[in-house]
Amino acid sequence: MIHQCGDCGARTHPPRQFCRHCQSENIAPQPVSGRGTIDTFTVNHQKWAPDMEVPFVIARVRLDDAPDVVLTTNIVGCPVDAVDLDDPVQVVFEEQDGIWYPLFERLG
Repeated sequence: MIHQCGDCGARTHPPRQFCRHCQSENIAPQPVSGRGTIDTFTVNHQKWAPDMEVPFVIARVRLDDAPDVVLTTNIVGCPVDAVDLDDPVQVVFEEQDGIWYPLFERLG
């Protein structure tokens, strides 16, 4: 779900109580497919906590059906050297302490 303006159609993330494009308060969450494309990425090799597994990919993902929305996330489920720019990805959710985080897996 990504917030979308009912007046101008623009999507806003992170969510706000008004549209950042036209200032309308006619904004509500709308479903999206969860598919996107890797816009850019980096591979983190720094172990920031004792139990942290490295390396891992930090990426910006541009959503297919909301191209003006870019999420900073992790790419999971594949080796870090398999990730490339413009790779198609699909959202998966991981729960940690009652919070569900959107992560992405490569398609294909």
